[in-house]
Amino acid sequence: MTIILSPQAQKELFEEADKTRQNNDPDDELDFTWKHPQALGEGHLRRVELRQNLVLEIESYQRHDNLIIQGIDRPHSLEFWFMLSGQPISTTARHPV
Repeated sequence: MTIILSPQAQKELFEEADKTRQNNDPDDELDFTWKHPQALGEGHLRRVELRQNLVLEIESYQRHDNLIIQGIDRPHSLEFWFMLSGQPISTTARHPV
């Protein structure tokens, strides 16, 4: 089964997941981890702000179903994405390098 989400629905799911956010280092408030939304799967996401406008995100999760997010708009101009395992089903949202 494929789950299709609007950008607003995705935002709401991740806002709920944001309540599980934990700092990895108490002295570094720019490095945190939170649980992947349970409605979509199991795992966690980590975000480290390396400097202003440069963010490293590490995602480790297993989705229950395929996911399509309609109308994704990115606030930044450059994004690199690497898939270390699995296989993408969409060629429009992200392109593995």
